Amino acid sequence: MCFFKKKKSKVSLTSENVTKCVCGKCPVQAKSQCVKGKMEGIKEAMAKKSLSPKDIPGVYCSSGKATCKDLDPKEKCMCGACPVWSEFKLAEGKPAGYFCRDGKAV
Repeated sequence: MCFFKKKKSKVSLTSENVTKCVCGKCPVQAKSQCVKGKMEGIKEAMAKKSLSPKDIPGVYCSSGKATCKDLDPKEKCMCGACPVWSEFKLAEGKPAGYFCRDGKAV
């Protein structure tokens, strides 16, 4: 009998994944003025037909490194507590966290 391990899939930048994302609560970006500004416009950004990483302060596992430059990677990353991280089996890929600093999941 053969068992196939379910392959992890790439994370899409969708409103569904943005809604599940916990990046907005992450200590790494808690003090970021850039993120706070983007959060003020998140409803407008989510209403667009095509989401843009420059408008969404999160889902870095999908979009890559953060466009905000005032994040603090010395703070503890909470990617492991994220539903998106679990759903897409991101622990099996690279990087395994700090997507905001290290780029999207592959």
